[in-house]
Amino acid sequence: MNFTIGEIVKAQGIRGEVKIKPYAADIESFVRLGTVAIGGCPMKIRGVNVRGGFVFMSLEGVNDRNSAEVLVGKTVEIDRALAKPTDKDEYYVVDLIGCTVFLSGGEELGVLDNIENFGSADIFTVKGKRTVRFPFLKRLNLRFDKDAKTVTIDKERFQEVCCYED
Repeated sequence: MNFTIGEIVKAQGIRGEVKIKPYAADIESFVRLGTVAIGGCPMKIRGVNVRGGFVFMSLEGVNDRNSAEVLVGKTVEIDRALAKPTDKDEYYVVDLIGCTVFLSGGEELGVLDNIENFGSADIFTVKGKRTVRFPFLKRLNLRFDKDAKTVTIDKERFQEVCCYED
């Protein structure tokens, strides 16, 4: 199973290097990779440089700007087995997608469909009877049960920050 770790945002320079917006908190981990999948195709890494919060990567077979431009907008993935193991109270975003979301007290909101980041916080999109979005904030007291594939959040705090689409 592949695990998305970033997205190619632009071609960099004339030698085929790409600029990647990382989704991983530990962007230094990109340096240790030997291969990635770009848009589902496996590719060997020739070189990696991390600077300014971005990852700059050279890939075998991508030798000029035109070849790099074709990759813009594609996701960068690794095999899940290569991902750093999580601690007891840690999880990856990919583990949350598809979970049933409940409010404290047992009310079901729906299924976590998407998580996006616009800079200040991750925005969760839950699809159920109504589609609702809310920022991930510590005060929501998110509890994730990996085995049950459920997420529970504080109902009172949720009401303060939620935004229904309709």
